Amino acid sequence: MPSQTLEQVDGRQKLRLLRLLIAVAVYVPCALMLAMVSWQGFLPPWFAPVWAGIFAGTNVFFFVLIKSGINLQLRDPSMTMGQMAVAIGAVAFILYHAGAIRGGLLMLLLVILLFGALRLTTAELLLMGALSSAAYAAVIMLLSTNRPDEINLRVEWLQWTNLTITLAVLCPLVGYLSNVRRRLRESLRMIKEMAQRDALTGAFNRHHMSEVLDREIGRCERGAPAFLVLIADIDYFKQVNDAHGHLVGDQVIKAVAVSTQDILRKADYMARYGGEEFVLIIAANDVAEAGAACERIRTNVEQLPIPELQSQGVTISVGGTFYRHGDTQVSILGRADAALYRAKNGGRNRTELDAAALAVTN
Repeated sequence: MPSQTLEQVDGRQKLRLLRLLIAVAVYVPCALMLAMVSWQGFLPPWFAPVWAGIFAGTNVFFFVLIKSGINLQLRDPSMTMGQMAVAIGAVAFILYHAGAIRGGLLMLLLVILLFGALRLTTAELLLMGALSSAAYAAVIMLLSTNRPDEINLRVEWLQWTNLTITLAVLCPLVGYLSNVRRRLRESLRMIKEMAQRDALTGAFNRHHMSEVLDREIGRCERGAPAFLVLIADIDYFKQVNDAHGHLVGDQVIKAVAVSTQDILRKADYMARYGGEEFVLIIAANDVAEAGAACERIRTNVEQLPIPELQSQGVTISVGGTFYRHGDTQVSILGRADAALYRAKNGGRNRTELDAAALAVTN
């Protein structure tokens, strides 16, 4: 059973590739524009092919980093600032050769900043804005040294001033939009979490369990190893509520859930199924491993100290079954539930597995 952490990482990597492709989609019309400008004689004939080659090479480099997973070792796996810095350098290269239409191409530096709205903070955007301003200043100084007859320094520095002021206004604005986006994303994450989690125990809820069980059944139908489904029920829970009240009962449910989740492996799964019932999906290779997992869960609860119950302890009964070919949610949960009832009828505080007629008892 693949861990959810791996699924989340894979999803983020796909999103990073999508952002890279969006950037490439912006580069393509830029290359066409440069070809047109070269055709009009404002850029050297060799410029557009060379620039396109550099553009292709750098984006292939970023693609390889993401596809290979090397980017995950970086402080910022999205490499947003790195990609923006490369784009700023590419625009500076254009500006150096652009001649009379240099001022009209300065807007490309503003377009680059919009990509920062996807990831960067205001401080990081201001840094990118400063880099853009510095890049244009460097272009002006290089031109004044190498091609002094081709530029009007007064006009160039006036354009630089206008660009710098525009960046100083635009960067905080884009930063604010980025911050709003992050807050919305966090709110959506919390809403999704609330929709998937049981409020009392923090375990997944029944709706989420149904989705996971369907997914695991689908994996088995495609040849993945069978998994173990357990239903665990707190013994004599009605007596706990009657003797101590529902608030203490809630504390017992929460304590059982939290302690059980703490001993599960990353590949295992737990959801609250009903009032005091939980469903667990366990990765187990054979009956012996399944029985050991069941006993580990049962004895953990048996040894659990619950101050609200004073000297009275709490136990659980567990029933389980392996996935069988052709199973549905109804059939597999039905067998696990039947095994649970056998454990209850057999004296409680015990586990019963519907596998090769084996019973693992206390």
